[in-house]
Amino acid sequence: MTGEAVGIVVKPNSIVAERVALRAVRKLEELEIPVIVEEETAKLYGSLSEYPRFSLEDPPGKVIVVGGDGTLLRTIMKMRDPSKTIIMAVRAGKRGFLLDVESYEVEERVEDFIEGEYRLVEYPRFEAFYPGGSNCVLNDVALVMDKAKLVRLSVYMGGERIMGIDGDGLVISSTVGSTAYSLSAGGPIIDPSLQVIVLTPLNPVQLYLRPVVLPLTAVVDVEVKQNSNPLYVVLDGQEVHGLNPGDIVRVKECGNNVKLARFKWWENYYERLYTRVFSYL
Repeated sequence: MTGEAVGIVVKPNSIVAERVALRAVRKLEELEIPVIVEEETAKLYGSLSEYPRFSLEDPPGKVIVVGGDGTLLRTIMKMRDPSKTIIMAVRAGKRGFLLDVESYEVEERVEDFIEGEYRLVEYPRFEAFYPGGSNCVLNDVALVMDKAKLVRLSVYMGGERIMGIDGDGLVISSTVGSTAYSLSAGGPIIDPSLQVIVLTPLNPVQLYLRPVVLPLTAVVDVEVKQNSNPLYVVLDGQEVHGLNPGDIVRVKECGNNVKLARFKWWENYYERLYTRVFSYL
C-alpha cells in the first residue's frame, strides 16, 4: 500500500506522546505511507528529527495529532485552512476529551485512517474579531478580567442587547466547547447533534443572569463599557489579546470547518463525557 504523505504533530515535552507517535509512524511505514513531521515537533524530538518536515500553515491532506485537547486546538488554530485537512486525534494526555483514539489502539486506527474506515465529522468554528486582528476558534472565546478587577460588558445579538455583565467576564462557546470552560462556569452541556452558540457569564454581580443559547448563525458583539477595567480576550486558550474600555469583540461563524476522522465517537459520547470530564482527577 502506498499513498500521500501523512503528517505527525506531537504534544511538546511528553515522553508518553512521543512513544505513541513513534508507534503511529512505524505503522505508517509498515503500510508504505510517507511520513512527514511538523517542524516544531521535529525540533523537540530527536526520534522524529530525521523525517521530512511541514509547516502547519500548509499541512498535508491527512494529519495525526498525538497529545491532549490543547495540542489539537493549537494545531487547528495554526492551520491556514483546516477544511483542507483530515485530522486523526490520538489521546496521549490526562484528559483529551476531544481526542477519541486511545493509545492502545493506535496501530489499528492508523490503518483505518489510511483505508478511509472512519466517519468524517465537520465541526463549525467561530471567528473572533478584536481590535487589531481576528482568528477562528473551535472551542470558545473568553473575555476575562485582569488582576482580579471587575469588568463591565454589554452583549448584543444582531444589534439587540441581550445582557449586561458586571463580573469576571464572559465565555462564548461552541457546541464542542460547551464541555470546557463554559461548563466549568455553569453553562449547559450541548448534545453534539446540535450546533449553537452558548453565552456563559463569569461570576456576574447580577445573580439573575444565566447562560443563553443562541443559533449558530447569530452575530454576537461584546462591548467593553467605558467604566470597565481592562481585560483580555482568550481564543481557544491559545491566543491572548488585551482589551480596553470602549473596545468591541465580534463573534460569528467562521468560513472554514474542522474535519476530524471519528471512529467510535458517536456511539459512546455520554460515556466519554462522564469518564473523561465528570470523573476527572
